[in-house]
Order: sequence, then C-alpha cells, then structure tokens
Amino acid sequence: MKVDLVFTHQELDYMNKKGKIGVAIDVLRASSTIVTAINSRCASFTPMISVEDIVRKAKENLEGAFILGGEEDGLKPTGFDLGNSPLEYMSNMVKDKHVLFCSSNGTKTIFGLKGTDDILIGSFLNVEAVSQEIYNGEKDCLIACAGDFGLFSLGDTVCGGMIISRLLQKAQTDAYLSDTAEAALILYKVHQLNIRAMLYGSEWGKHLLELDLSDDIDFCANIDEYDVVPRFRNGVIVCGN
Repeated sequence: MKVDLVFTHQELDYMNKKGKIGVAIDVLRASSTIVTAINSRCASFTPMISVEDIVRKAKENLEGAFILGGEEDGLKPTGFDLGNSPLEYMSNMVKDKHVLFCSSNGTKTIFGLKGTDDILIGSFLNVEAVSQEIYNGEKDCLIACAGDFGLFSLGDTVCGGMIISRLLQKAQTDAYLSDTAEAALILYKVHQLNIRAMLYGSEWGKHLLELDLSDDIDFCANIDEYDVVPRFRNGVIVCGN
C-alpha cells in the first residue's frame, strides 16, 4: 500500500488517482462540518462548488426543499440557513433534512478527488474510522488536504499525518509513504500532544478567532468524536458504515 498526500486541492490536477482511495480533509471547517452532519443523520448532503451553484439548484426545486449551508471567506452567505460551523449541524438542526453545501476549499477538494475509486471525508473527529476504512480497502491512498486558497494549511496536514500514523499502526511494514506523506507524519508527531493549540496557532485558526469562532476551533480539535465515514458517491455524501 502506498500512501500519498497533497498539501492543497489544486495539486490534485497533477496526481494519478486511478485505483486509489481518496480522502478529503478540510479541518477548519468543511470536513468537520460534513462529518457532524452525517453523524446527525441528515437525509442527504450535497456538496457544491459555489454559492451561485447552490442558489441555482435551490431555485430549480421547490422552495424550502433544501437547507442551504456553507461559507464564503469563513462567513455564512446572505440568505443561507446555516454557515460552515459544525455546531450548526447537530441532529436537532439537520436530522432528516436535505442539505446543499459549499465552502471555499473543502468542497473543491472533494470534487478534485474524482477519478479515485472511493472518496472519504476525514477530520480529527473521525480519524480512527477513516484510517480503518483505508486499511480495510487494501488499496493505495491519496490524502488531499484542502489548503487555504491554494496555500499550505497546517491543520489539514497535521490531520493527514494523524490518519497516516493510525494507518501505519495497522499496516505495520506494509505501507510505503511518499515524501509529502512522510512530511505530514513528521508534522503530526510535532503537534500530537496539543492539537487544539496547533489549530489556534494556524493561519486559518487565527482568522476564525478574528471572526469570534473559537468554539468551532475547539470542536474541530476533538479526536475520534464520531465513528462515521462519510463517502462521496454520485454527487451526494452518504454514510459509509
């Protein structure tokens, strides 16, 4: 099993994806929000590229048929029901409801993994479940960090490194790491004792603090909060276990 990793979703354009399991990570906050929504048993969760795509989709269907969720530059778009805070996607808010969702980097990462055999959604909230699913899949793995508008994201990379660490514990000597996967593993080992502090100190974490969203950072730093593996299939995210 070979494990590869990209630091931004833009790098996916240059990757060989065939025959691999893909994992999309956007810790702050899209993948954390998706994992929470799936755990809360929403009826469906449809990721989309942009706010305009969601507005168009909503207009094509019955008014009120969907909950509109997502963000632009960290903030809830005008007219949307929910933003991109995982705390907004608890069971009492989205259970049995249909969600349309977009984010600045996370949903682009999911679509960028098209061409892989399977697309999983990962975060600190479901690290163990995702690493076990990769191991069970017995295929090469491509971990895609969303990044921040084309730039490196510390939080996404450390989360990728944690998934790799868990996977190595299961695969032992059967896993081969690319240089970027090795770098992510090293960064995880540096920060493994205080994930919360790492997120607070990251560039996007500081941006969220400026928006008074520290509660979101605290929640996204929780490890193995959920035992769910969201999968992107046929344009919709479903629960994979």
